[in-house]
Amino acid sequence: MKVLIFGPSGSGKTYISSELKKLGINAVDSDLIENLSSWYDGMGNKIAYKEDTDEEFLNNHQFLWDRKFLEDYLSKNPDIYLFGASGNIFEMLDLFDKVYFLKVEPDLQKERLLHQSRENPMGNTEYQRENAVRWSQQLEQKAKSLGIKFIDATLEPEKILNLIKQ
Repeated sequence: MKVLIFGPSGSGKTYISSELKKLGINAVDSDLIENLSSWYDGMGNKIAYKEDTDEEFLNNHQFLWDRKFLEDYLSKNPDIYLFGASGNIFEMLDLFDKVYFLKVEPDLQKERLLHQSRENPMGNTEYQRENAVRWSQQLEQKAKSLGIKFIDATLEPEKILNLIKQ
């Protein structure tokens, strides 16, 4: 079964996927899949992400998944719990048997984006954190309109796994 668990930066995708992996579950953080995602400009050109990315960059570039690459990856991994997000996430939903949204409250999301253990550079600046919260609200609204099941991002990984397996 192919399961997608998506949510905004700071919702716990990396942490939860790593904890499930320790339990022997084929849980994968999409950020760790080389060649799946990139930042693109308005012309469709790949662009390097800078850790101190500002408003201009975030307003004029998108973080996108490569659908063809994902299709191929999923064909090689028929049983997978994929954790991630992208600007075109809603165009990928049909590739999965089940889809869930990790819901996180804005204050907790900002707190997590500042956590010292975090390796992902998104959220390093105040603007990035505010942008992440805005994007979270957009993702949440779209997920709700599509009837996607929500998961409380504060639950322990094992509880999240139990909810997904139901």
